[in-house]
Amino acid sequence: MMNSKSPTKTKYIFAGGTGRSGTTIIADLLNAHPAMRSSLPIELKFTTNAGGLLDLIFGSQFAPEKDLPAIPFYSVRTRNERRVREQEKYEKNLKALEEKIQSMWWDIDAPPPHGRGLCSGISIDTYKDLFAAFKSSPHKKRQQAARDLLDGLIANQSNNQAEEFWIDSTPMNIPNAHRLIRLYPDALFINMVRDPRDTIASLLTKDWGPTTPLEGLEWYEKRIRSGHASLARIPKSQQLTISIEELVVHNSEETYNSLLAFLGVNDSPLMATFFQDHMKPASAQLDRWRNEITDPTFSVAFEAMVMRLNQDNIDFYVNDKH
Repeated sequence: MMNSKSPTKTKYIFAGGTGRSGTTIIADLLNAHPAMRSSLPIELKFTTNAGGLLDLIFGSQFAPEKDLPAIPFYSVRTRNERRVREQEKYEKNLKALEEKIQSMWWDIDAPPPHGRGLCSGISIDTYKDLFAAFKSSPHKKRQQAARDLLDGLIANQSNNQAEEFWIDSTPMNIPNAHRLIRLYPDALFINMVRDPRDTIASLLTKDWGPTTPLEGLEWYEKRIRSGHASLARIPKSQQLTISIEELVVHNSEETYNSLLAFLGVNDSPLMATFFQDHMKPASAQLDRWRNEITDPTFSVAFEAMVMRLNQDNIDFYVNDKH
């Protein structure tokens, strides 16, 4: 057994959004405050991404399990058979998670924020000890075991200096907020939003997502709806939505102060300096879509999506300030 740090009463902040919406920069900004530290890596990924820890504990986020019919108290054999099937399924998914951590999330060959993976924050021996304890947990205590695993990983990240707050910026944190809060009832959530058109323009420069503007719209709408549905189940006092455009360009002081007020902390010279030096208006790349998206059908499809979202009272942000 390796020496490891015990979890403390650190307050957890989960930032997220659709992706390409400012989650990394908000974590970097908060990391500049002496009372906070960002996760190392800045995106844990294995917690809320598909096939990750929450999917193992609560079922797939994309295909939620249906409630099974009740079994009469006298049907002992049927109850035992169901229990065996559930255990076999869990063990299969547990093995898949362990393999996915080792092959996808432990050491990522990519620049930050996606690389280098979990290995950048903890040693392999500490990880193995924590995961072994998780695997051996009793059936009825899986949720607590998942919390213990996360707490252990977070406490043992090499940048831990006993800060009051810890923040992770995996985009899928927001679509999974209603499940994260089951593990951490006091968690705080920062939902980063950005004009969908600029989000898609940024997305299309990557090699892991949609390849056309119209595919990007479909991707965006699915994610913004998922995030909206999840946040609807989170107390208002535990969530804050920030537009990167308002924070960096249009309404910087008020938005910056609303972030501090939400977290209940005073401003820090280090954080203020980071904001001034690294979050300049040009860095927001407002209206980049006008030069980068040339598909003539995009604007019509975008307006149709906006109409659908408005009709369904889905919160999103459109930059209409010029």
